[in-house]
Amino acid sequence: MARRQRSKQGSSSQSGVKGPNSALTEFLRNEGITDAFRQRRQREQETVNEGNENDNDTNEPEQSTSAVEVTPEARRRSTRRSPSAPVEDTKDTNDDDDEIREMRRAAKRKLRAARRGSTRQPRNRHDPDNSGGDDSSSSSSGSDNDGDPNFSEDEDDLGNLNMRKFGEQDDCVDCGQTFELTVSSRFLKEKNGYLCNSCNQLLKARERKAKMNQMNARKKRKRVAQALLNKTDVKIPKLQDVCIKKITENIEDVDVLGDIGQMNMNRISMILSKNRSLNNKTISLFLSPDLKSLQFWDCSNVDSDSLNKIASYCPHLESLTLFMCGQLHNDNLQYFATQLTKLTELSLNGPFLISDVMWQDYFEEAGNRLTKFEIRNTHRFGNDSLISLLTNAGRNLTSLKLSRLDGLNAADVYGMIPHFLSPSKLTHLEISYPEKEELISDDLIISILSITGDTLVSLNLDGCSDLTEKFLIDGVAQFCPNLTHLSIQNLDQISDDGFAQALKEYSKVNVGGLLEVYLTKCIGLGDKAIYELFKHSGHTLVELSINSLDLLTKNFLSQVFTEDSHQFKKRLLQQLEESQDEEVEYYNHIRLPLLTYLDSGFVRAVDNELLSLIGESCPQLKIIEVYGDNRCTSKARIRPGLMVIGRQSDEI
Repeated sequence: MARRQRSKQGSSSQSGVKGPNSALTEFLRNEGITDAFRQRRQREQETVNEGNENDNDTNEPEQSTSAVEVTPEARRRSTRRSPSAPVEDTKDTNDDDDEIREMRRAAKRKLRAARRGSTRQPRNRHDPDNSGGDDSSSSSSGSDNDGDPNFSEDEDDLGNLNMRKFGEQDDCVDCGQTFELTVSSRFLKEKNGYLCNSCNQLLKARERKAKMNQMNARKKRKRVAQALLNKTDVKIPKLQDVCIKKITENIEDVDVLGDIGQMNMNRISMILSKNRSLNNKTISLFLSPDLKSLQFWDCSNVDSDSLNKIASYCPHLESLTLFMCGQLHNDNLQYFATQLTKLTELSLNGPFLISDVMWQDYFEEAGNRLTKFEIRNTHRFGNDSLISLLTNAGRNLTSLKLSRLDGLNAADVYGMIPHFLSPSKLTHLEISYPEKEELISDDLIISILSITGDTLVSLNLDGCSDLTEKFLIDGVAQFCPNLTHLSIQNLDQISDDGFAQALKEYSKVNVGGLLEVYLTKCIGLGDKAIYELFKHSGHTLVELSINSLDLLTKNFLSQVFTEDSHQFKKRLLQQLEESQDEEVEYYNHIRLPLLTYLDSGFVRAVDNELLSLIGESCPQLKIIEVYGDNRCTSKARIRPGLMVIGRQSDEI
């Protein structure tokens, strides 16, 4: 019946017509479970039945006993080996799948290879005079077996192989010394032989040493990676640093820090904040009645009750900084207002549980004492909160920082800022990442700078992408003679010519220069803008970010960081004088003697050559970031003391 079905299926497959199949049939076909397995089980069952019939017909007890001892598997093997096997069994075997036949052939080949290797290898090791004739004979005998259809793949055939056993004598493949094989003897696949005990011990020692070297190299790479993340060098730590590290690692077991100095207390606090180890227990270690300034940079694991301890234990606080204070509640802020009567500086990052009404109540009660106020990352500081802040504390403010406040959504409220600030009193101003870019306009910034610009030292307008070069030309260049820190990241509407013009105008009122300038993603700036910045503040710049300024060219950077006496600059100047080509620009060499940090990431012009030139022109440069500069590789010549961070070739 099964053969008839297969013949029908074969004819239907030739005609291209297939009948419907059940899900089980399709699954068995996909998994390779075919009729061959069912036929094999049927043959085994028939063999068992024949054995039972022979037991009943046999008269001699010895023959019956031997018939009982014959297993179905052995009878099946004898049936295959016997030349007088029934024709029907031979046909059934030929009906097996090609996959099963291929598996059988592979098993036979492996068995022949094992037999040839076991019989040939001992003669090669122990009989050096062997000419190899046996190898040819064994290979010929093996090749003869290739065509033998009745060659058996049974495991019993392996029992006759000439293989080494424990207790026999053998020669060490390393030193050649004769030794006795034991359970602990080691076999080397590379040399195809066993090792003696002494050679095995030496090999184990070498492996242990290699593993130890790998572990040490891994630890060293980990230290280098940690140092790169912290922007520091790998060096021998001071005893003070070792003690602080040990304290932070076992901070849960520390009851009192003692008199270790406020600077060390702040360092431990920063390390705990970085490791997210500042919690309800450890916060008490930093609280004392004589404290006047307190900074916690990660309060995410400190609950509301523990935050109240700050006002209870430190009633004389004058400056308080709490970052990531998501568990700061209305009750905490109210408690601060009543207990911290000397608090004049308050910086909060992430107080999103404090309501708009609570902010107004706090400013009405304690706003007249505030001189510095900073708030970031909360959507509940709304328009009424800012109005209350300006009304109660605006005249006394010397520092105002507002960042990522989605509750401030009215341009008129921002427009009230210049009307409540005292003239010539504000020193630090930050208005960054407003909810909508059109809330902060050029006219608003110019109005604020016209009132407080003469005392302003730091200006941060990151993310106010509606601003143009107008506020620089008519605001900064006119009213900010003492400005030292300027951050205008993500202001993509400032043009190259506009920034260059603003710096030219600014040089008339500010001759001291800027210390820190951050121009990240000001994609409109190019060679002219950066050249004017270098000419104005090159001698004072300490930190500079030109990240993502894709308009900067290699020609400009090469000329700026190359000495004017170099042959390259001389030939370029001569070519410019002879050709009078207006497209060729010549830039004088500018040194940056105080620059310690430079972010030149995603500036395509920066490569290995420029890295060397920058290092030579900036003797105090300690850190340069080159993330995204795929032409900066490990082949660059870097002077000692300069740390390059962000190369793709760095292995950490």
